[in-house]
Amino acid sequence: MITRRRWWYVAVGFAVMTSCARYVPQPLEPRRDATALETRRLSDPGLARFIHTTDSAQAWPPASWSLHTLTLAGLYFNPALDVARADLGVARAAVVTAGGRPNPTLSSDVAALTHGSTTSPSVLNLIVGIPFVTAGKRGIQVRQARADAVARALDVETAAWGVRTQVRDAALEYWSAGRAVGFSSRAADGEATLVTLLRQRQVAGEASALDVGREEVALERARAAQRADQSRLAGARVQLAAAIGVPVEALDGASFDFAAFSASLPAPPERHAMRAAALLGRSDVRAALANYAGAQAALQLEVARQYPDLSLGTGLHWEQELQGLTITPAAAIPLLNRNQGPIAEADARRTAAAARFTALQAELLGQVDQALAAYATDRDAAQSADSAANAQARLAERAVSLFRAGEFDRVDLESARVAAALGRHDAVAARTTALAALGALESTTQVPQFGGSWHMPDVTASADRRGRNP
Repeated sequence: MITRRRWWYVAVGFAVMTSCARYVPQPLEPRRDATALETRRLSDPGLARFIHTTDSAQAWPPASWSLHTLTLAGLYFNPALDVARADLGVARAAVVTAGGRPNPTLSSDVAALTHGSTTSPSVLNLIVGIPFVTAGKRGIQVRQARADAVARALDVETAAWGVRTQVRDAALEYWSAGRAVGFSSRAADGEATLVTLLRQRQVAGEASALDVGREEVALERARAAQRADQSRLAGARVQLAAAIGVPVEALDGASFDFAAFSASLPAPPERHAMRAAALLGRSDVRAALANYAGAQAALQLEVARQYPDLSLGTGLHWEQELQGLTITPAAAIPLLNRNQGPIAEADARRTAAAARFTALQAELLGQVDQALAAYATDRDAAQSADSAANAQARLAERAVSLFRAGEFDRVDLESARVAAALGRHDAVAARTTALAALGALESTTQVPQFGGSWHMPDVTASADRRGRNP
């Protein structure tokens, strides 16, 4: 028969068992995940929700994909953010672990006492151990874990800037290659026309075989440049899809608006402002500060561990009936060491964290100056190339007028057109170099340079909102 006291024990045990977390297996399924990756599309409803949440003014679906919307798509799909968010989830769970209170312990022993040939009733000793954490260690552990969680959240932002860099550079390459294909194709077509015209002149005795041969060589070079630009365009398309995190088929049928790359090149930003932005505002700089705060807390925790925790043991003794209550305090005696080794290690880690922070700032200082100098130089070169291309275009327009007036023949006209196309091709290359330098400045300072209204959205939210989409 179960007594009332035993029923109470059963109820307590049942409550403890049912309050425990349960293990739920989530096996990886490579085939399913591969299929999910291959079927990603820019029409994904989850992407629509993400873009609406991030930028409610953005229409869906976009009439054309700009650098802004492509960046948002990358922030949604790119797996680098999922990895960083997973690390953030671990760090946030560690905060809960750090704040947990130690559970009391329960132990017992039963013995039967024998006096000669007589055995007395069993003796039951029930001991409850109550731990006490001293010197504020639990609060210090929580501060250390929170500092790590802050650092991991900033790592997510750093990963987001990495995605922004990948998407921007891929979009710039795609825009540049597309423009280059147009001009190199125009030049190749012009060279082909020139070869035809010179061959006709050769038949009429008005051009030499050397003239035709030179133009044929120029035609082959133009066609080689055209094929190289076409190959570059195909590669840039794959690069852009990879930067976003979708298969290249997802870009089929999409139109793009890269007005950010066609706009006038801005003047180089003010040096002091760019330095301040990089040295104080970059996410990895702030993460390094959070890591240092964690190292500070770790050292404080090791210092606090010089003072031992206490355990208060409360014992109940039964022999037929309750006989007595005992209280037994216990603590480690710090005689052989006072935690000197762990304290020295934590102090060294704090010093290392400070050194890494200083080294990061020094590195960024040089990168900012280098990026500013490169952009200023490349911007001047791009403006010069653009001026030369404009001058060449005016000559081509003048050639058309002279041809219509009968003062230029067809060969002179096509030559001017080819020269104008090559001038534009060179100008696109120079502008691409300048835009790449401006992008490097953006990545170094984490200050948007392509559209002043753009800002990095909050990307720390869990990827669970996207369901099982990898």
